Amino acid sequence: MSEVKTRPEEYTRGKPMPPQGTAGGYDQNWYPIALSRDVKAGEVHGTEFLNGKVIVVRDENGKAQVLSAYCRHLGADLSDADVINGKVVCPFHKWGYDASGQCVETMTGDKPPERAKLFKFPTEESWGVVWAFNGLEPFYESPRPTLTEEEADFQVEFDHMTNVDHFVPYSNSSDIQHLRAVHKIELDVDPQNVERWPGRIRYTQEMTIPGMPKITQIVNVFGTNCLVFEGEMMGRRVYNMSAGKPLPGNRTLHTMMSATTKSAGGPGEDEMVKAIIAQGIAFGRQLFEEDDMVMRSIHFRQDTLTETDRMLVTFLRYVREFPRTDIACDMIS
Repeated sequence: MSEVKTRPEEYTRGKPMPPQGTAGGYDQNWYPIALSRDVKAGEVHGTEFLNGKVIVVRDENGKAQVLSAYCRHLGADLSDADVINGKVVCPFHKWGYDASGQCVETMTGDKPPERAKLFKFPTEESWGVVWAFNGLEPFYESPRPTLTEEEADFQVEFDHMTNVDHFVPYSNSSDIQHLRAVHKIELDVDPQNVERWPGRIRYTQEMTIPGMPKITQIVNVFGTNCLVFEGEMMGRRVYNMSAGKPLPGNRTLHTMMSATTKSAGGPGEDEMVKAIIAQGIAFGRQLFEEDDMVMRSIHFRQDTLTETDRMLVTFLRYVREFPRTDIACDMIS
């Protein structure tokens, strides 16, 4: 019997995508951490993030801040802390941290060690979401539509969990074969007309959704975890956003937002605005639900592709080249 010493190329599944949390850490994205309405003054909001856990607190001016969740003394979970006189007070030994993450007092009166500092993520708050950037300095703006919050009516929800790295569901917007086969969406997009900036790409696509007229849609890709779609429906500008927050175990919790220009109070306009927003959220949920079975069992790998996958190749190359960091990983785990 002859021995096969090298595996023939036809028996390999192509080039794997390095899992998040390995090969340099996690993508340097803006991630949705919590809904604004869940982060209350005078309270600590704890939540899973990346390979561990963070807390969200508001300073004396109401500004949200995302910090690592474990006390620098012996690692107590500060999600269980009280906020006393503006300080996050550890439940184990009562060390107090200010909103910048610096330990400023101990119960015994010992001088707080200079190294007793939580990791402070760059934090922004917009569109009903508290965002944190994975790194020290953001190199692109946090995700948002082109209109302002004051110009819009909108709804935002943490709405769906997938057991895959965050980029996988967002590859769907450039996966023409998938959109046709599963979602029955006809799509036309030219990968040669992709605009690029640091941390962002944008392109225009023509799409036909069952039961709806043909739509010209602008797709804004922020980082590797967020899509903001802009188009028109019933004579109004409409905006839909979906963004993923990576959790331990390569899970992703997704945020969805639907918005349109604010009602001017004309006849039937309030009802139309509500209907558009509800339809946007419902459509986003539908897409996730239709993909749910696949996302539960997929072993994603860039394998044998065809001509129709040209836009998908562009997106996957963008993902592979995106910078990563593990700078916060030890602090939050």
